[in-house]
Amino acid sequence: MYAIDGERRLTELELPWLPGYQGAKPIRIGNAASNQLQLDGYGEIMDVFYQGHRGGMGALDVDLQQALLDHLAEIWREPDEGIWEVRGGRQHFTYSKVMAWVAFDRAVKLAEEFGIEGSVERWKAIRQDIHDDICQRAFNSDLGAFAQYYGADSLDASVLLMPLVGFLPASDPRVRGTVAAIERHLMVDGLVMRYDTRESKDGLPPGEGAFLACSFWFVDNLVMQGRIQKAERLFERLCGLANDVGLLAEEYDPSAKRLVGNFPQAFSHIALVNSAYNLVLSDNPLKQRAGHHRSSAT
Repeated sequence: MYAIDGERRLTELELPWLPGYQGAKPIRIGNAASNQLQLDGYGEIMDVFYQGHRGGMGALDVDLQQALLDHLAEIWREPDEGIWEVRGGRQHFTYSKVMAWVAFDRAVKLAEEFGIEGSVERWKAIRQDIHDDICQRAFNSDLGAFAQYYGADSLDASVLLMPLVGFLPASDPRVRGTVAAIERHLMVDGLVMRYDTRESKDGLPPGEGAFLACSFWFVDNLVMQGRIQKAERLFERLCGLANDVGLLAEEYDPSAKRLVGNFPQAFSHIALVNSAYNLVLSDNPLKQRAGHHRSSAT
């Protein structure tokens, strides 16, 4: 993690004497996430390499790729703080493991599709190990869904990305069950929460707005399931939440009817662009990110 000026020492301090926007507390400088482990980042980097190569980006730093994968091969079984940078202790977060799988999956694809040199058979074996680990340990049969982390009874909207990155097809019963469970338990006023802050140990007080990127991921899942009209309605509603110059925040408070959180939030806008692309082309993110053809909708 780097500051905007490239600084890497981001020691976090609280400033109790400083009032935040409309009384928000605590006020912090620095960021404790600079000392966290987030396994999902490795998958994002390898996916960028893969997508860039497909798009004609040019030469790939093979040594960097090999170094990243060698390191990930050693640490992927460790718990981490996950995509949401939780402050409640490390867990074996499902999404983190999925993105570790993505890292090796994209490495294999780079080798098979573009002839990029590497330890392909080893990568395939690790990819399969991660896939088996997730399917065996992350699926909660009582919920009928993939849980937030191994052994959890709680849900997390980040698992909506599982079919988007190609881990499982949208038609898989476990994926469909997960989408249905999130719709039942994490939707508030038609928008998707990251997770239930009353149940999850994230080190923060309960309560937050609906996370807009998660709601766009839900749109993508609807598209992939062939529920186009419902996807379009939710997409139009989300776009309607933007301010007068078309910008979105990190979250939306359904009770106060206002944008909240970091503003403007690139995460929200990237998710918006992806959903718009999927809806316009009537295609799905599996083709974009994993190189697969569209799954048949049922």
